[in-house]
Amino acid sequence: MTSNKWVGGMFMKQKNRIILLLIYDLIIALSAIRKGIRMIRAEGIFMEYPKEWLTKVPFQSWFVPGVIGILIFGVGNIIAAAFCLRKEGKQSWIISGLMGGIFFISLVAQIIILDEVYLATAQFFIISIIQLCLSGYVFLGDRKRKSIKLDK
Repeated sequence: MTSNKWVGGMFMKQKNRIILLLIYDLIIALSAIRKGIRMIRAEGIFMEYPKEWLTKVPFQSWFVPGVIGILIFGVGNIIAAAFCLRKEGKQSWIISGLMGGIFFISLVAQIIILDEVYLATAQFFIISIIQLCLSGYVFLGDRKRKSIKLDK
């Protein structure tokens, strides 16, 4: 009886992990879409494209980076969140971890290409690391759940 109760509690804990990952993926997606739209419209800090970047990247304005941000980080994280909604959120951590890894690698590439580091870059590193850690947290819960099922 206690083992069934423990297994049921384990299921709820894993479900909570998946919900946390889902919410985080959606926050990143909505933020990426919002920033991408601001880049496309050239609003706020995106009103002027840095002239020193013209020789370093193949973009002449914020338009293309805005579209890329929306497609990769906005839509990509929406897809990751959708995987969290699948039955029991099985393997939802894969897409979320992939998105966190892509974000992390893109930040490293930005530093290498632009040879500059901004305050926002540090914040984005933290965001990507949190997404990777949450994905790992869900992965560990998934493995634990599978090992419990195997013991039965």
